[in-house]
Amino acid sequence: MKTTALQFHETGGVDSLRIEQIDRPKPGPGEVLINVKAFALNRADILYLEDNHYSVASLPSGLGSEAAGVIEEVGEGVHGFQIGDRVSTLPHATTKYGVHAQHAVFDTDFLAPWQDKLSKEEATSTWMEMLTAYYPLIEIANLTREDFILIPAASSSAGLGAIALAKDVGATVIATTRTRQKVADILASSADYVVATDEEDLNARILEVTDGAGVRVVYDPIGGDFVDEYAEALGENALVFIYGVLRGMHAQIDIVKMVRKAATVIPYSLFNHMRHADQRQRGVNYVLERQEKGLLVPKVDRVFAFNEAIDAYRYMLKGNQVGKIVVSTDTP
Repeated sequence: MKTTALQFHETGGVDSLRIEQIDRPKPGPGEVLINVKAFALNRADILYLEDNHYSVASLPSGLGSEAAGVIEEVGEGVHGFQIGDRVSTLPHATTKYGVHAQHAVFDTDFLAPWQDKLSKEEATSTWMEMLTAYYPLIEIANLTREDFILIPAASSSAGLGAIALAKDVGATVIATTRTRQKVADILASSADYVVATDEEDLNARILEVTDGAGVRVVYDPIGGDFVDEYAEALGENALVFIYGVLRGMHAQIDIVKMVRKAATVIPYSLFNHMRHADQRQRGVNYVLERQEKGLLVPKVDRVFAFNEAIDAYRYMLKGNQVGKIVVSTDTP
């Protein structure tokens, strides 16, 4: 039997993507076959297409790690899941599983329930967004209502997830965006303050908002020389999590400024936590418990039909979205 999938036969970015008919995969031991109802796009997918990801594609290759769907077939030794279950896939650090397809095989160790309260678009958008922020903010920084947190590039799905988690514990959020275009959307997503960094002095605004105390936690996807734009506004014993490379692979750290604040800079990856079953389950349980209460529901920016999936990637490259970009596999 055949199914439809996004594939690429050479690296080179979005232009190398093709929508193709492929053989429907069969689940092996510990795996299930999912009838995918929706999948979500991530910046990491672009890096993978460009051969700039730490995972190297075995060509031809599928891509994508976030999907929601219904289990259609189970492999040997599968426990806890059965045909007909509605599930969402968790972020994983292997090239074996690509879920940007109408049918996808997936490891049951990296599945979570698709909750009844969530649409397929919300279910597929949950896990990369919420879990990326969960470990640094909740488990490592132990963020509380007494804290100020800086969340740069806050209109991204990762930024919005961090805002949701931070506000859930009562922290005060200072978000950033480059221009004023997205300020209203970010404020509507519960940020307390938004700084347009192309137009305002970030250090000065942070010190003004915090009455000179500075921020204790930074959740930074930009890195590079951007660190210096807030280094003077770090609080005592600040924790700076750098999890992205929007300004390049090499963060420029002024050691003297960090020493003055007794600050710690942490290169962070979600996958260093997801590979441990106990940590993975803690994160999943934390999010599920709050979603049962109607909290931590991801914002979906735009939904594309499957035949528009490549256009969805081109839309991502423009950077105009506020929230998650989703493809619905059963939308005409």
